[in-house]
Amino acid sequence: MRRLLAGSVAVSALALAGSAQASGECGSTSAGWNAPNGAVVFDRGPGPIRDVLDAVGEYRTHSMLSHGPGAGVSHATMRTPDQADWPGVCTKPIVGSQIQYGQPGLEQVNQGGIYMYIYGDPAAGAEWTGWQQGDPAQAALIGDSIWYNHPYVSDVSKYDSSQYVDRPVRNGTRINYSLFQYRDLQTTNQIPGDGVNSGIVCSTFMAYAHNYAGRGVVTPYTYSHAQIANASNSLYTGVYNECKQSLGWFTNALLTVACPFYNVCGNAGNQVANCMSTNMCDTNDSRYWKSVRDDPNSTARSISPDRVGGWGVHPTNNTIWGPDYSHQLQWNSGGNVYGCWQ
Repeated sequence: MRRLLAGSVAVSALALAGSAQASGECGSTSAGWNAPNGAVVFDRGPGPIRDVLDAVGEYRTHSMLSHGPGAGVSHATMRTPDQADWPGVCTKPIVGSQIQYGQPGLEQVNQGGIYMYIYGDPAAGAEWTGWQQGDPAQAALIGDSIWYNHPYVSDVSKYDSSQYVDRPVRNGTRINYSLFQYRDLQTTNQIPGDGVNSGIVCSTFMAYAHNYAGRGVVTPYTYSHAQIANASNSLYTGVYNECKQSLGWFTNALLTVACPFYNVCGNAGNQVANCMSTNMCDTNDSRYWKSVRDDPNSTARSISPDRVGGWGVHPTNNTIWGPDYSHQLQWNSGGNVYGCWQ
């Protein structure tokens, strides 16, 4: 979920209205990746999720389910949210519903689409990628179960009407990307199960896929109060700094004219921190996320990409992928493929 907020407030300040400009949504790759069917593909990229995971001592920031070399990919992600119209941008810079019910959410795309997702935006490209398979037969069961057996609907791409993006459905509805999953995954890893906002994130989807294929429940990890306090501060600071750095000298001056009495970047940081910690995504009141940060009894219960892969404090026997080591992701399978990731 690298694309969240990168450069987006600057666009609103320049236009005093409108939405963030997306880049790299559709394109081609001259060769597909080498990740086997059912392997989990990881990457590490910039953005707010990295700020949170770095703060708790973890490395991987995104996880995806491969359906084979040169084949489809299932993953959950969220595009850069739109900005509020002026003058609302001064107090609540981000459209709150778009970080509460993130889109496209859980999706299935081809190799062209996933290549553009990973590398299409030069400002948000992955700095590391790798994959883990574990037992090939067990992994293939997961890949095939999600690809062939799971219900889905097809949506027309927002950027190329000739392309379709498949959206797996759960409990009869499309599955959104919900930041609150990082605080509490609820029962998204179970069957039957669900999460607030009909939501999921990349790694809780991997846990769901593992269970859906009959490979067992992936247990969550409980992060201590000290860890989530550090993560909350890092999330707020990361969003604030990304916002300030994207503005630059001249845009920052224009923003001062447009919103002379408001800390727009601070308000953006409060919105995202509130959304992840309390699921209150349409308020800039810092008391909400700080009440979680300052409560010595507060913890977080979730499944991260590192837990899916069995790294750090996470056991290797919690998933079928955990016993494997990280293989280098290479783009060397045949075929030129065009596609979109949203």
